[in-house]
Amino acid sequence: MTEPASAAASTARLQTGAPTLEATLRQKRLALGLISTCHVLNHLQYSITSVIFPVMMTELGFGLVGLGFISALSSFVGQGLQVIYGFLSNFFRRTTMLAVGNAVVGVTAMSQFFVGSFPQLIAARVAIDAGSSPQHPLGSSILSRYFPQSRGWALTFHHSAGNLGSFLGPAAASFALLYMSWRGAFVLFGLLSLIMGLALFVVRDQAGGADPSGARTKARAGFDAYVQCLKNRNILFTSLVLMAGAAGRGTGVNMTYLVPFFMKQFGVSASSGGFILTLMQTGGLIGPMLIAWFSDRTGKRAAITQATLFLSAIMTVLLVQHAGLTILFYVNLILYGAFVQARGALTQTMIGDFATPELTDAAFSIYYFVGFISGPVWTLIIGYVMEHHGFASAFYTAAATYLAGMLLLAFVKEDGPSAKRA
Repeated sequence: MTEPASAAASTARLQTGAPTLEATLRQKRLALGLISTCHVLNHLQYSITSVIFPVMMTELGFGLVGLGFISALSSFVGQGLQVIYGFLSNFFRRTTMLAVGNAVVGVTAMSQFFVGSFPQLIAARVAIDAGSSPQHPLGSSILSRYFPQSRGWALTFHHSAGNLGSFLGPAAASFALLYMSWRGAFVLFGLLSLIMGLALFVVRDQAGGADPSGARTKARAGFDAYVQCLKNRNILFTSLVLMAGAAGRGTGVNMTYLVPFFMKQFGVSASSGGFILTLMQTGGLIGPMLIAWFSDRTGKRAAITQATLFLSAIMTVLLVQHAGLTILFYVNLILYGAFVQARGALTQTMIGDFATPELTDAAFSIYYFVGFISGPVWTLIIGYVMEHHGFASAFYTAAATYLAGMLLLAFVKEDGPSAKRA
């Protein structure tokens, strides 16, 4: 748009009472900041439990089996419910659902102050998982609409915000427990989520106003959107790419097995292993942002994703070749974090590129459900291989999953008419 045309458009908006370009930019930045901050706190609510739950175990009378049960149930509820929001968005505003979900997380997290038994804790965690379930599909859908020209950067910023929450959680919980009980810590972190959830009510849903259609028409439109997404080869295979990779979702394989690997391979303590893991997470925060920035400028996301998958496989294989904590190992580890984490950021951006506006909600719901529900499965498979065949075989198995993702991307066509947004 030329400067005179831009000025004319701005004048027309002022005359009609529509938002000015400046206000629109402020709204975009506000949305990105609030939604991403909520994503930080969502992941924080999970990562603080790695420190707080062991403190609670004796008092509430549960052991490692109970700890594993909570983890599995958390994944099933939080990730399983992600599939419904493409349908619910036909009835409720996306921003409202996202705000309510984060408020539920905050209130329920604070209610853990009153938990007195293991079943009560399970009930609280299920409610938290349900409240957090809109964050990925709806947060990504909203930001995909707000930032069509810099979608890769915006969605990767949101993705990296979640990783930042996982990164900060254990240290934040440890610091809190120096000054308060575990009950007080839950209230503190829950209050932060509640405040941010309420703040989300100021974010506008840019997809349009309320649909006057009847409930039956809305329901049919919702189901049709899922059917159209499942028929769309680009959306389906891009979702399968996220499912194929063993690690790279922020939790699961990396968080479960890397510290034990460091302890076995290099003879370090658990605390030292945690510090090494922090370096990997640093690569996972910075690397995907740079890769997404590059993908926005080239537009060749499928090719870039294939390259990161290939490099993920290489870095995974090399990781088990080091005999000591040398500079080459640390470089390998940081690059591993950068490339493995980039897959999720790039594929969610591709979903935003491929889905037309009326399919965006359903597309992200399917993508996150298909991609993330596989996480616990890969965690169990990699753990089985490690236990029965050793760390090297497990890492080679993980590397093979990235090569499988490369093959799936061969079915994605970026340049065809179906790849363009309406």
